[in-house]
Amino acid sequence: MAAVVAEELSELSCVMIPLKDAQLLLPNVCVAEILPWRRVKALSDTPPWCLGLLGWRGEMVPVVRFETLNGTPGDPRKSGRCMVVMNRARNERGLPFYALAAEGLPRMVQLTADDMANESCKLGPAEQVVVKVGTETAVIPNLDVIETQVAKLLR
Repeated sequence: MAAVVAEELSELSCVMIPLKDAQLLLPNVCVAEILPWRRVKALSDTPPWCLGLLGWRGEMVPVVRFETLNGTPGDPRKSGRCMVVMNRARNERGLPFYALAAEGLPRMVQLTADDMANESCKLGPAEQVVVKVGTETAVIPNLDVIETQVAKLLR
């Protein structure tokens, strides 16, 4: 029985979030909810990576285009397939949630340390590391960078 418990604890439930040219890999606990694409309220004087505000469970949640925040050129205002509402990882004042725009439907994956290998490549400012998950490449985002930028929207 102890071997079964130890094996279960060595797996991590994660979510793969498809973007235009990449995938984000996040622990499941970071994701509050996955929603179909909804209309967002546009804001003036915001950076191009902020698509606007989404009304969600009585909160106004900023919607982030990760690729634009990370420095990839493209049309940041283009809509996506769905929105991934994120629980904030940092404990500082500000909005408790933000949303990431996704190009495809996110999917759950169960990972162990053996399932991933670091990929050596140039990282963008909002990327922590790039990993190989089986045959797929995924980006683990730097949540501190994203959440710092989102917090600046309030100022």
